[in-house]
Amino acid sequence: MSKIIVSDKNRSDIPNNILIEREILREKLENLKSISPPILIRYMNYLYINETARSVNINTALKYIREIIRILEWLINERIINKPDIQDIDKYDLNSIEAYDIQHYLDSCGSYTEINNKGEKVLYSNSIRTIFFKSSCIRGFFTWLYKNNYIKRNETEKLRKVITPDLPPVIVLTDDEVKAMLELVKHGETKVYNEKIELSKKEMETHEKTKYRDLAILSMFVYHGLRIHELYHINLSSLHFERDYFEIYRKRNKKRNMYFSKYTKKNVQNYIYLERPKENIASEDIDALFISTRENRRLSIRQIRRIVKKYAVKVSKNPKLSPHKLRATFATKAIDITGNIYKVQKNLDHSSPNTTERYLKEDEKFKKEIAAAINYD
Repeated sequence: MSKIIVSDKNRSDIPNNILIEREILREKLENLKSISPPILIRYMNYLYINETARSVNINTALKYIREIIRILEWLINERIINKPDIQDIDKYDLNSIEAYDIQHYLDSCGSYTEINNKGEKVLYSNSIRTIFFKSSCIRGFFTWLYKNNYIKRNETEKLRKVITPDLPPVIVLTDDEVKAMLELVKHGETKVYNEKIELSKKEMETHEKTKYRDLAILSMFVYHGLRIHELYHINLSSLHFERDYFEIYRKRNKKRNMYFSKYTKKNVQNYIYLERPKENIASEDIDALFISTRENRRLSIRQIRRIVKKYAVKVSKNPKLSPHKLRATFATKAIDITGNIYKVQKNLDHSSPNTTERYLKEDEKFKKEIAAAINYD
């Protein structure tokens, strides 16, 4: 892939790093088009051409198309479609597909075996939610085919309904764990659950060079509830200290202002003035806020995940911690403090309050009061 440079004549107010990422994703979509049949390319163009001509965002389009390519390859491998390559598939082939064929594919995705290089049989399995997603992608494609008169009937209407289980409880850090996590970043040691927690000798070697950066990153998660991609794309030019806010780009490239907490503002300023590299930064990343000390480039998504895990796992009883769990911690705390689920929904950029409701804590005190108060005498 050739290097992407944004023109000096760019009139969009969207930062260059976001435009470059979008172009990389668009190239991935073009690569999928190069191996797809014409009828699937038309569906791709229905899903996404560019930011002003699309039905879904480009990441979603990529996920949908990859799933459809998988079933088309399976239909050829199983000789349900008699064509040498998926590029040769046309509307007549898709008209011949029956609900039984699609259901058989979905059922085969639940659990299957493959022979590895050592000749061993390896068992694979997918979750119900993965099967549900595959089913949704296929239904969407066949519904589009039917509505646009490429097929005479929509066989996906006959598919067995995928029943998804209730979502598991949301994992969040307690207040004590958040305090301990931030203290661990500051001092390299802390105490939680009556246990002393320390960074390892190897971790302490880099601690003094990165503690302000790591503290700023964790602050932005637990005090502002950012998504990891939102944090990843923050630039120096996104920061407006004099007005106490910073800019982020939400899903669908919505520009939003987030107001600094005093704690976050202090940590970000400390990082910029005391720790952030001031020279030898890669030219395309000069404006990036968070810089990798090893590579002098914008800190990657993977590196941000590692930073969160490095500190959060040490202070929590739950090993499955990620940046999204810190976002959930913020959401739970915000609802608890404000009691206003709709304002928190808007702050988090959730499209539905149903998503935000997952962060409501069970009120044990209220449940006890109700149990004691109910009387039918």
